[in-house]
Amino acid sequence: RAIEALTEAPLVIHGGSGVPHAQRRALARGSRIAKFNIGTELRMEFGRALRAAVARDPDRFDRVAILSEIHDPLVMATRGVLRGFKGE
Repeated sequence: RAIEALTEAPLVIHGGSGVPHAQRRALARGSRIAKFNIGTELRMEFGRALRAAVARDPDRFDRVAILSEIHDPLVMATRGVLRGFKGE
């Protein structure tokens, strides 16, 4: 709030990964925070999905085939973050 009082510029939460969805939603609705950096959250999901894909077939080596299995879990995680702002 102290920073909001000093500027009219939209604000950014750096390190937004780990901030609970309800708190993000409250900040987005009740402040001038316009951006939440959540890269770590998405990279963590990427890592989980990658480990699971490799574990399903440890002998597989085709990176395109492996990475194709990462797309849907990462999209779902991203949608979860965005839906969190709506309260879904």
